[in-house]
Amino acid sequence: MKINDRIIGGLTILGGLGVIAGTLEFREIPGQQFGSAFFPRILGVALILTGFVQTVTGANGALFQVNEILKGRSGLQVLAALAAIVIWVIISPALGFILTTACLIAALAMLAEGRLWPSIATGVVMSFILFFVFGKLLRVPLSYGLIESVLT
Repeated sequence: MKINDRIIGGLTILGGLGVIAGTLEFREIPGQQFGSAFFPRILGVALILTGFVQTVTGANGALFQVNEILKGRSGLQVLAALAAIVIWVIISPALGFILTTACLIAALAMLAEGRLWPSIATGVVMSFILFFVFGKLLRVPLSYGLIESVLT
């Protein structure tokens, strides 16, 4: 999908304004020449200037253009990947990280024209690897379900 440069430039300007607005309540650091808001404000100004240049020099034409690759089955796969994120956020607190992740990875692999058993195996193996890397090694708090309670 191609989005017109003027839209991206406008969003960049809004992002820069948001960064600057977020720094308005930063406290000054006593004894320091530059406060904690100094560098984020520089970034905000840079975003505004970049967005302005992109808006002014942006190409004329359609605001949105869907590429051929996003039509048909490929478009369905992209939508499924985005939907999987939303589904994971909703379902993982109830089912737990491992079961939810295994099911979604297997479903996405099947949608990508994978065979049944290799897709299921990939989902199970990857969910356990991700659980141990993020949950155990990096200590990221993950949602626990039945499987996680057995493993800990």
